[in-house]
Amino acid sequence: MNTVLRPAGLNERRCISRDVLGVYGTLVMCARYYQHGDVPLRDLINKALRSCIIEHPVLRTIILDAESEKPKLAQQTALNLNNHVLYLELNDTHGDGTHTLQALLEHAHNEPLDSWHLRPAWRLYVVPVPSVASVETTTQFHLAFTYSHALADGFSGMLFHRTFLEALNSSADNAFDNKPDFDCSSDMDSLLPPLENAAVLPISWSFLLRPLVGELLPSLLVRALGLSSEKSSNLWTGAQERPKLPPNSQLLHTAVRHRLIPNMSLERALAACRSHQARLTGLLAVTVARALSAALQARGIVQSEYRATLPIDLRRHIPEAQNSMANYASATYGTVTVVQEQQQILTDRDWRMAQKLTKALTTASRTLADQPVALLKYLSNFRDWTLRQVSKPAEGSFEVSNAGAFDYTVPPTGAGWTLQDMVFSQSANALGDPFNVNVASTKGGPLAIVLTWWPGMLGVEDEEKLMDEVCDGLEEKLASL
Repeated sequence: MNTVLRPAGLNERRCISRDVLGVYGTLVMCARYYQHGDVPLRDLINKALRSCIIEHPVLRTIILDAESEKPKLAQQTALNLNNHVLYLELNDTHGDGTHTLQALLEHAHNEPLDSWHLRPAWRLYVVPVPSVASVETTTQFHLAFTYSHALADGFSGMLFHRTFLEALNSSADNAFDNKPDFDCSSDMDSLLPPLENAAVLPISWSFLLRPLVGELLPSLLVRALGLSSEKSSNLWTGAQERPKLPPNSQLLHTAVRHRLIPNMSLERALAACRSHQARLTGLLAVTVARALSAALQARGIVQSEYRATLPIDLRRHIPEAQNSMANYASATYGTVTVVQEQQQILTDRDWRMAQKLTKALTTASRTLADQPVALLKYLSNFRDWTLRQVSKPAEGSFEVSNAGAFDYTVPPTGAGWTLQDMVFSQSANALGDPFNVNVASTKGGPLAIVLTWWPGMLGVEDEEKLMDEVCDGLEEKLASL
């Protein structure tokens, strides 16, 4: 029997509507785990996973009445881990792990989560990495934690891997068995409250006015009042119309491109950011815009403005949520102007834009006032609103979602499990920007950058080549710092 915990919150309802309509898939946080010696992998993973499920109530939470306007969150009392853990074999044709990760992300994003009322909306993909015969025996595997945004945000994926790594390294003291059937009825911890109950989100009239009149008033009157939000003709927003949705609320497809920026390049980029009073996210937005502009110009498309969506984590304002999985995300926005020139290195103008974006991020993350997520309280029907948004062309150019660096003190070499190569990714978003730039790293390791998009959203015939060129340009500009 399941116990209803509370009604779904506003941001949770927004994401649930996306899930039900198939217009957004999942978040994925992936890492490579490593230990010397040969260990029984399946038993160890089941045992560690039980610790994660006990520590994070989200992993025991199901969604009731998901297709209604009043969904509820309930606690599941028993799980079968076989419904959540899948083992894959993926061949690495490149020899550096890049192909394996890209194939894993494509698989994870395009296999929908379903039956939200029967089992929690998350899944683990495990890809064992074969040992090389000429070296010491090791146990390695990629672990992709795939989950619905309805219950958890990007930082939640980092928290999951931290708990999982801690559980692996304390497995000898772990009292759990390794059986797939798991009775968790004795661990009925409450979920955190929804964001609007966990924090006060004040909205000023000036912040509210523009989106409200845009929804309620005729476009001629909006323009007459000087409140028009029509986009600039110089702003690139991908295809003029979004592609047609798959029939019967099937999940839309997500295309993926993955690159690893070497730690040496990352450290130089971070040092350059410090010297220019900028943060990495601001720098990435500028370099992506420049790389995209060059790739488009090669196709005869000349645009000078690129609007970036920049998600932020509001946990700093909610002390009890610092180490808890939840959906406490919001966002801010900024525009990058690109001068059409062939210069490869970043200019003073570029750095000023990176500083401006950094200031916008810092300002938005330091306050609960005028957060876009707070506007959800003015929606009466989330399903209808979602369908209206899907029918509109994009308003921005791309999203830069930086999950941050995974920093965890691991046991000395040879004494336990370590975690490497953290990778963050999110599905294509039929309501959002043409493509997403997803970023994560591990301390001392490379910077993983994943580009995801809905095929047909970029407005060019050779979309995969375009995204490859954006990745190439991004790598080149970061390497030149």
